Amino acid sequence: MRWLTSVLALVMLICASSVIFAADIVSQAGGPLVVPKMIAGKPYSITPGSKPGTYLVKWGDDSYLWEAKPWYEDTLKAAGPAYYAQWDSGKPFPFDLSLDQRLKLDPEEYFDRCIAWSYYGPYYKGAADIWNNLVIQPNGRVRETEHFMELYMSFVGGQNLEYLPVDRQGKVSHIYLWIAIDPEEVRGQSGVTTDFFERDQHPQDTWYTPTVRKVRRLAGSVSKQFFPGTIVRYEDVSHVRALPDLDYKILGYELYKADPSLHGNAPTDYPDVKRWDGAGDVAAIIQITPKPGVSWWYSKRIVKCGVQSNAALISEESDEKGQIQRVAVHGVIDGAMGKMPDGSPAPDWYQTWGSLFVDDKKSGFKGDMWLSNLQFDPNFPTSIFTNDTLVREPHALGFWK
Repeated sequence: MRWLTSVLALVMLICASSVIFAADIVSQAGGPLVVPKMIAGKPYSITPGSKPGTYLVKWGDDSYLWEAKPWYEDTLKAAGPAYYAQWDSGKPFPFDLSLDQRLKLDPEEYFDRCIAWSYYGPYYKGAADIWNNLVIQPNGRVRETEHFMELYMSFVGGQNLEYLPVDRQGKVSHIYLWIAIDPEEVRGQSGVTTDFFERDQHPQDTWYTPTVRKVRRLAGSVSKQFFPGTIVRYEDVSHVRALPDLDYKILGYELYKADPSLHGNAPTDYPDVKRWDGAGDVAAIIQITPKPGVSWWYSKRIVKCGVQSNAALISEESDEKGQIQRVAVHGVIDGAMGKMPDGSPAPDWYQTWGSLFVDDKKSGFKGDMWLSNLQFDPNFPTSIFTNDTLVREPHALGFWK
């Protein structure tokens, strides 16, 4: 009997050890994902839930039962919330720092890494996609349907300098070019945002209108203005680094649960638009306020960034009375949703913005937008980010070939 008891005890110990191992290291196509045991000074763990395909995520005293949503990417569904560990460290900028090192960054640098360098990855040689944009009226009807081409490139770390004039090399952080495809009344409208490493320098924008066939530079900073044809601002689209008009502060951290009551987070919200929401990651809470004497479109903005994923997950803007004006739910996609020049999927750890679901509380309008036809390293000609491209009024991706 003692022998049988010892054998049973050994079997139970082995099974328990395998469960612990499964929670800490999850197999992934690109190798094992090692789940961190501590995040922001609190214990973090992932264990299987009571139902197949569910996971119990614990961070300190808080917990969250993770369950796949219909619009999750297949790789996330397979790995569960351990999926976010692939961005913990050991990859190119902005994923180069350990979790502890990230938490020591100043708020502006942290903000840049979780939005600008998540949107415009410095580790690939530019990208292009189609931006699908819907404006929804308060009655639920679609007011506008528009499509834009987006072309963008980062110059962090001295990358891709051949795309810049010599006098701008080392000064420009990233360039973003947009071109309206439809409807007909806006077709051919386009513009370019040029952003700079210097913290005190505002991004610069140009705008081309087909009716006059001229490119003009927009006066001053347009960060707080509406982006043409949408209900989002330049601050949401291309002016995504920390701006000189604003103060940034990290308030703390939370276990992010992706509230399903918010527009864009419900399981039934656009099930065919693949993305991930960061649920189960720990999020840094960044507060953004206008500097003294600066008039802005909000009094306070809260942005939550995944500590592991290094990606923006949600933003919430309030007025001077503390009333919420707008909530914007961010969806992120990984490289497998995009293509390399040979048609193969990009590495899974690549990431960029995948969707943005905006609920404007003041007007009742909603803005639903997502990207498609994502191409990494598209072999752009070095002259593509110039006025000549805008004047050509291209109508389809691949026009540069």
